[in-house]
Amino acid sequence: MKKVDLTSLLREYIRSNLSPTKEEQDLASSLYNAFKSALGQDCFLSGSFARFTAIRPLHDLDIIYIAGKFDPNNLNPQAMLYSLQRTLESNFKNPTRYQVKISLQTHSITFSFMENGTEKIAVDIVPALISGDKNEFGDDIYFVPEILNVSRRNRQLLYESLVKARKNEVEWWIRSDPRGYIKATLCLDKVNSDFRKTAKFVKRWKHNCKEKNEEFGLKSFHVEQLIYGIFKQSPGIEIIDAIFKFFYDLPENIFQPQIKDRADSKRFIDSYLNDLSQPQKNLIKEARDAFLIKLEYLSEAPSISDLLNAAFHKRASNNRGCCTEQYLFDFNIPTFIEKDKVLKIYGTALPTPGGFRERILDAIGLIERERKIKFRISGNAPNTDLFKWKVKNDDRSIEPRGEITDNTTRNDPESTRYKGEHYVECYAIKNGVCIARTRQNVKLGQDGY
Repeated sequence: MKKVDLTSLLREYIRSNLSPTKEEQDLASSLYNAFKSALGQDCFLSGSFARFTAIRPLHDLDIIYIAGKFDPNNLNPQAMLYSLQRTLESNFKNPTRYQVKISLQTHSITFSFMENGTEKIAVDIVPALISGDKNEFGDDIYFVPEILNVSRRNRQLLYESLVKARKNEVEWWIRSDPRGYIKATLCLDKVNSDFRKTAKFVKRWKHNCKEKNEEFGLKSFHVEQLIYGIFKQSPGIEIIDAIFKFFYDLPENIFQPQIKDRADSKRFIDSYLNDLSQPQKNLIKEARDAFLIKLEYLSEAPSISDLLNAAFHKRASNNRGCCTEQYLFDFNIPTFIEKDKVLKIYGTALPTPGGFRERILDAIGLIERERKIKFRISGNAPNTDLFKWKVKNDDRSIEPRGEITDNTTRNDPESTRYKGEHYVECYAIKNGVCIARTRQNVKLGQDGY
């Protein structure tokens, strides 16, 4: 479909299906105001909700509690947490209908709001110590527990690993600039609101992949910062272009840590990549491929929800283990099919000496073995810069081809040899975009047909 139509569809889908509902926003605001009142204003919202990149359903909130100034000689968090807990137990007034369960963690306090034994939302109160340094916006940079950079469900695992490693108290605290991340993203969003929409869209895809396969290791904050980089570099970029660029660049962006922490240039917010195994990185690439394949073949009546459904595609390889399958997105070519651009191809099965006559393949493409076929564009082709061709053999074939070449198929004419359901596609490329596409099936049976 046309780019303008897909762009409009994406924006509306995100607004209607991914952004926190008004009820969720009101709940978050009422909870924050209640904690702020109980803590005497010495706190602020952090995390994706504060940066306007949270997705529904809204499961948790992070509130930073400013516990004082950083003193390397007095870093035991237990005293400050016990004091904080007593303050909250005395002053916090629950603004919801839910029951409250309070848990004292090693470096935070968690308030779980429960209904019939089910957690509806949780709030983590995380202490922060003023470092004495400021960011470019004039806001304080803090020391925070290392767990703040970890999703809530993984924090207990980090607690246990830190205890097991017997880290001293100084090592439990890291420099962080939560206010800086909030300010930077809000400033960018004022320039182009597609930033937060893109972040929500890709986060939903990431969440769905994690739900389908627990080994999917891509992290939400990393996703958001990659998208931040795209919009920072190209402030006027549209949502569909940003989504395409995110997925196109993803294999390179998970190769090694690259994004420096705002508060500490010696740290990388994507340092977790060093802990991912090669199979885990391959899984991310397979999920990325599956998404881009669906995007490339998006129909005229696309389903955005289907686009977000998690899938993993392992590219076909030949018997030497070499990947043979290519797609237009491998060449950084997005696909926006225009209805008025009609492209047709035909396959001519050439005659054989003393045997078969020349004929044009029909839509099914049933043909005998050991035939040669020429593929050509039929009729008036759209005005383009380039035609690309793809020959795709059945994945069950011992030679599962899938290469894309310019101007003609790799072999001209092509030879029929392996049984299965194959096809040839032709793409019309204009200004680096595929605007028209067509396919010819080629089917070979066990005994010739």
